[in-house]
Amino acid sequence: MASWVEDIIQALKNLGGQATLAQIYEEVKKIRTEPLPDTYKASIRERIEAHSSDSSNFKGTDYFRKVEKGVWALRDHAEVGSIDVGVGHRSQVFNRSTSIQGEDESMSTWIEDIIQAFKNLGGEASLQDIMEEVKSIRGEPLPKRWREIIHDNIYYHSSDTKKFRGKKDLFRKVSSGIWTLRGQVSTSQFGSATKKLLELMPEKYLPPESLEDIENILRTIKQYRDYKHPDSPSWKEYVDEFFHILGFSTDGKSQRLMTLGLMGANHTPKAIVCYVKPGENFEEITPGLEWESYLFYAAQFHQIDWGILTDGLRLKIIHFKDQENKQTSYWPDLDGIVCQEKLDTFCTVYKVFLFIKGYDGKSTVQGHQKKLQQGQKDGELAERHVLRLKFWGELLEKAKTKTKLHAKVSPGIGNWISAGAGKSGLGFNYVVRMDDAQVELYIDRGDVEWNKMVFNTFLQHKSEIERIFGEPLDWQLLPDKRASRVRFVISGYGLKDEDQWDELQEQLINAMIRLEMALKSFINIIG
Repeated sequence: MASWVEDIIQALKNLGGQATLAQIYEEVKKIRTEPLPDTYKASIRERIEAHSSDSSNFKGTDYFRKVEKGVWALRDHAEVGSIDVGVGHRSQVFNRSTSIQGEDESMSTWIEDIIQAFKNLGGEASLQDIMEEVKSIRGEPLPKRWREIIHDNIYYHSSDTKKFRGKKDLFRKVSSGIWTLRGQVSTSQFGSATKKLLELMPEKYLPPESLEDIENILRTIKQYRDYKHPDSPSWKEYVDEFFHILGFSTDGKSQRLMTLGLMGANHTPKAIVCYVKPGENFEEITPGLEWESYLFYAAQFHQIDWGILTDGLRLKIIHFKDQENKQTSYWPDLDGIVCQEKLDTFCTVYKVFLFIKGYDGKSTVQGHQKKLQQGQKDGELAERHVLRLKFWGELLEKAKTKTKLHAKVSPGIGNWISAGAGKSGLGFNYVVRMDDAQVELYIDRGDVEWNKMVFNTFLQHKSEIERIFGEPLDWQLLPDKRASRVRFVISGYGLKDEDQWDELQEQLINAMIRLEMALKSFINIIG
């Protein structure tokens, strides 16, 4: 099988020696016979930049020459003055010297690059992908506010926003966080992140999410947060957008209250949200009257079992059974989780919202306690989700007395919990299944080559690592997948064996301590 670089060279030859990134992507797609990974566009861009002395990422043979932003040629190919960068059947000749009429020079450059980014991405993309593509196109040191500049330029040139300046209506909002060129036919009703969320209905039941999917959702929320300030009148728009990105539609009931439903579907509301303005007392409306009481009666009135209290900085989620019997999850530093992109903690927040989505919403506030006592399903909550939540809660409490590794992790309903290993792309995971469990170092930075390189680096020290660990480990390159892992499996009992949890949890914690100790010095040498 030819390498990526060989296929890129062949693609450029097929295209006459010079082409846009979008054209190169499509031509490579035709050349390669095997299924392409989801990250194939990033892989192509990375190979081009690595093999071009015109790029700051140059580190290989100098095969490619940068003609202009988003346009590349073979190093020995003569430059073409202008080339076709059309989308679909609406082709046009795009020359870098062309500017947008009515805009100053610096602004026109950003607009041109945003349009080019859309074309490279097929005409429709998420705000996050547009920003990354513009970053790739510009290929120069960007100002600190570059994300905000891109965001504002899109909003200034879209009649779908309140910021539209009434000049050129260039962009159309498809759905929350998803944009397209005005006049471009939408290829999907929702962006890929929203579609994935809509597919993850209960069990059928809450299938495990990849860290990459959840990280992308967190990054999108962070991007919206960057443009808003708690003191601004538009802060409430950020709060609404937070729920939209998580896949909920919002329906305002009053200045304080709104309900959450599944986006794109006419379902019974899943939760009711009470909005507290930043700076207001988050605990009490007035002395002696708590917001939680207000939220409880609002939930009862609307016959909804889930209440959410937030000011955008803090988040409290309450499952009401009755006024005295409730379950509360509270993140007092939600804003810190978002701004610092704390993926481990956000995973827990995300899983709770994912569970709310799967809740059937048919029962009344008072109608659940008897069901739970009888061991029946509460809404769409499967028994194993209850077991997982309890299992992880017990394990994490025990682990805190022996290691700080997962001290900041909260229990969830998934079959794994994760803590960072000190390097981006590496995580120490606990995993439990019905019949067994494991500890593992999970390797995934989103780059297949990096993942496999790191795995092989560890594998070279296999004897030393296993000597420190004290037992053989299971080395899984996973050649057909992007990620790799090094794990230790504990067999014989698992989540279903509740009477043996104590022994299983102790074994898992002990194995995790030994795994971290065995790998720590080798993790430190990873670039």
